Amino acid sequence: MEKKFEPEFPGQHQDEKIELVFRQHPIVLRKELIIGLLIILAGTGPLLLFPLSDLAMKILIASPIITLAYWFYHWIGWHYSINILTDSRLISIKQRGFFNRKVSEVGLDRVQSINYHIKGLQAALFKFGDITVQTFSGEWLMKSISHPVETHTKMIEVARKVSKEFVPTSTVPDK
Repeated sequence: MEKKFEPEFPGQHQDEKIELVFRQHPIVLRKELIIGLLIILAGTGPLLLFPLSDLAMKILIASPIITLAYWFYHWIGWHYSINILTDSRLISIKQRGFFNRKVSEVGLDRVQSINYHIKGLQAALFKFGDITVQTFSGEWLMKSISHPVETHTKMIEVARKVSKEFVPTSTVPDK
């Protein structure tokens, strides 16, 4: 009995194999973390100024709840934004909030070059950087990717396999 094809992601072709799934480094959420902590800190201010006020107590209780909702909103966007490298194409899914998703893809046979850039001490320490994919139609920048060296190496390896499959054979007759 033939096994039924179950796609691992929406839009996966039946003969397509996933080679790598990667995303941005969690450090991209640092700004949201700092803003959330500042909201909590600001929520304690009214209680320090007016210790007996009911409004100050409500603000103190509301600030962590607001912060958790803010963090969750941004975490959803980070968690569901992924890049998928298959044996034939590169797919980028960018999620912003709950109801905003952008999907882009490029065939690996259209890729001209793949480069990475690790800029600064923080990027070197936490192992994140930018990967640029140059195609016939333009440049595709993936910012703050975790482990860019390993990701770049795997992308090059898969792109080379694809390019070997598409290399035309010589049509010059032997003499």
